[in-house]
Amino acid sequence: MNLLVIVLSSQLLYYLLIAQTGIVGAFDSHIHDLYTLPIGGVIGALIGALWRHHSLKQELYFLFGVQMMISWFYPNYSLGMLMALGFVVGYTTPLLLYIFSSQGKLQLSLGLAISYAVGTALYTYPFAERDYIAIILPLISVAALRFARMQKIEPVQHLHFPRKAVGVMMVWIFADSALFETLSRSESMDIWSNYTLLIITSHFAGVYAAYRFGGELIKHTPIILGLFALSYALYWMSEPILLAVVYPIVISYYNVLLFYTLIRMRDIRTISLSMIGVGWVAASAANAVALAHQLWIAAIILTIFALIYPFYVRRIL
Repeated sequence: MNLLVIVLSSQLLYYLLIAQTGIVGAFDSHIHDLYTLPIGGVIGALIGALWRHHSLKQELYFLFGVQMMISWFYPNYSLGMLMALGFVVGYTTPLLLYIFSSQGKLQLSLGLAISYAVGTALYTYPFAERDYIAIILPLISVAALRFARMQKIEPVQHLHFPRKAVGVMMVWIFADSALFETLSRSESMDIWSNYTLLIITSHFAGVYAAYRFGGELIKHTPIILGLFALSYALYWMSEPILLAVVYPIVISYYNVLLFYTLIRMRDIRTISLSMIGVGWVAASAANAVALAHQLWIAAIILTIFALIYPFYVRRIL
């Protein structure tokens, strides 16, 4: 296995278990204690887009080191430390996706499958007790990067920023994050505690389907939209077992295609600017919807997108 797969999966796990759910859970979802995290992420992505990168491997070593130092204080973070953590995450992600552009869909699928399986297994681990996880994951990233083979990447000259394609990615991230954050705060629909093995199996099915049958993210909009609509319906119908099957499949399916779209950009600046919208703006808006218990807003946005998609896709393709 290419060790870059381990680097990718360990960092995805860090984002899921620490930056996304661990910190939010440890701070009891209080926005006034967390708002500097996405601000730091946007700043990190912007600087990453503008900076001239001469030695990506050395930069990643440094960033993983900073990540470990910040993780040492988990979860006792001030607003300033949260901004620093957001900066590191925002700066690191585009670099990691760029170096992974030398890999194919198989390696990407393996990385996502590992992160989903381990992340699901550890999801119920208490938020305040994830300090060891926060330190171990960057250590794994450093060790794997040390022995990973870095291949030369041929840059792609983009004539324009793919804003319409990024817009579609933002819709999926928003719909996913809004439902995910809502489910994570629901006692009656706590699927991760009760159906762990079923969810892991469903994730594997979604990853395999995306690897075997998936292509361009935009062209698979009807499938992804249908699966999201079914996931939302199952949530409102209070069908946890069916939701534990359908929802992980759509998460894995669209994420494989989304990440594959990003790594194929082969341009740090384009990836960084895309991640501002996809990784920070859309996810933060979804968190606000979930915290306000207004999931219907996400459903309306999905409905509007379904109506305009036939006209929208013509201009993209």
